[in-house]
Amino acid sequence: MKRTISWIFSILFAITLSAQDIHFSQYNDAPLMINPALTGYFDGSHRFAANYKNQWRSIGSAYNTYAISYDAPVTSTSSSKSGFLAMGANVFNDVAGDLKFSNLNAKLSVAYHLRMSDNQMISAGIYGGFGQRSLDRANMQWDSQYDGISGYDPTLPSNETAPFESFSYIDFGFGMNWSMISNSTNMTSNDGFKANAGFSVSHVNQPGFEFYTGSTETLDMRISAHGRAQIGLGGTNTALVPSILVQVQGSQKEIVPGLMARYTLREQSKYTGFINDAYLSLGGYFRTGDAVIAHALIELNDFAFGLSYDVNVSKLTNATSGKGGFEVMLRYIIESRTGKSMY
Repeated sequence: MKRTISWIFSILFAITLSAQDIHFSQYNDAPLMINPALTGYFDGSHRFAANYKNQWRSIGSAYNTYAISYDAPVTSTSSSKSGFLAMGANVFNDVAGDLKFSNLNAKLSVAYHLRMSDNQMISAGIYGGFGQRSLDRANMQWDSQYDGISGYDPTLPSNETAPFESFSYIDFGFGMNWSMISNSTNMTSNDGFKANAGFSVSHVNQPGFEFYTGSTETLDMRISAHGRAQIGLGGTNTALVPSILVQVQGSQKEIVPGLMARYTLREQSKYTGFINDAYLSLGGYFRTGDAVIAHALIELNDFAFGLSYDVNVSKLTNATSGKGGFEVMLRYIIESRTGKSMY
């Protein structure tokens, strides 16, 4: 039976989404969604983060994505010369379109960070968790519910018997990350350098989906590669932060290079500790073939707040008028009070 145009668009979009993963434009601040080896990779003892994205509101029901995460070292980062263990948890939910296609995922990750030298470290991590996909059948519309006079009448029977069911699945993945740091020559030189690069493989078990009886779809493995550096410009209060993310999942490919300028607004007091540091980062990214992304990030001691906006430049721009996705990020890190930092 023929479906209405809006219903066709919604269900096809939902099925397309089911075969690939959600993404955040501020990918550097959603590390547990990129690579489990980044679990515990930060300067501090506890990290909390929340991300929210609202996308494509101009073409109908907006697509809303929420994520929260927590990670922390579980062994001392200072007493062990060989390395330390870290654990984390990440939960996200994406609700898309008129049918409220829901993609809920929760996972735990474990990573070990091995010190190769005073300024280099290599990390390996794994994750395991579960996912759930569902559709809201109440919003489905069928041609048999149009009476030809007044239009759509939800009280009319759909005469459809295909049951659309929610389903759950188990998910596993792994990753590795390399990092190095070269501290500034002195407190005011600002000539330090930091870098990290890694890769991960998600959905190694390629879980199967079944929206309705007799249909089966597989979630393809996602292979991700990422890199980031912080390059201090000597004699200034500025550092350049280039980064790149490349992801391949089935026939889908995502390439997101970016560049931020990080300005030191206020340095932390090295003597009293009463004055906290503050940084402002401005720049953007380009998701090739899809969107230009403007990004601003402010860091005030333990807190960070990020704001970005996607300007659509793909063929979809005819429908979106260039409007894409609004995204915010909030992060809180409880600083480590002991030991030498590797970050």
